[in-house]
Amino acid sequence: MNVRNGGLLVLAVVLVVGSVLIGSRHEGARFTGSDGQAMAAVAAIRPDYQPWFGLIWEPPPEIASGLFALQAALGAGVLGYYLGFKRGQARGRRNRADAGD
Repeated sequence: MNVRNGGLLVLAVVLVVGSVLIGSRHEGARFTGSDGQAMAAVAAIRPDYQPWFGLIWEPPPEIASGLFALQAALGAGVLGYYLGFKRGQARGRRNRADAGD
């Protein structure tokens, strides 16, 4: 691993650990999503608000977290494929330019 990649890895670890430490500094702090915070804000502003529609099916938390992980893995796979494809294209162009085509 070269120095640049090592530095980026250290920076990523520092950012993750720092965000966890800052987030856990407050008493009673929980890692909650923005959906719950938005619902609380709407209820505080307009207590009589009724949603237009509800969920058809609300999965149990274990399934919901698994679906979220699957979504993240698929997104990472697509992004990784695209970046690898573009890198291969650039390498091919560079090799053709070196060969004198």
